[in-house]
Amino acid sequence: MARARGVRLEGDVVSKTLEFIDNSAPNIKPSMQRDVEAGRPSELESLIGIVARLGRQTRVPTPVMSLAYGMLKPGDLKAS
Repeated sequence: MARARGVRLEGDVVSKTLEFIDNSAPNIKPSMQRDVEAGRPSELESLIGIVARLGRQTRVPTPVMSLAYGMLKPGDLKAS
């Protein structure tokens, strides 16, 4: 989708991201997960919802982000 929106990414962005994840502490929790567990509103819209919306606008499929958004939205609404 980055390409469709004119955004240039480094060629190794995926490998660097996966390396970061692989080297993270095994018990680390993202802030969005901590928010959901605490019953607080999360950054769902700005981190996942936006990707799904921009994908629809640019006609780039984002099935994983769309699925994640659909699964997490009810919990986010409950916390609001």
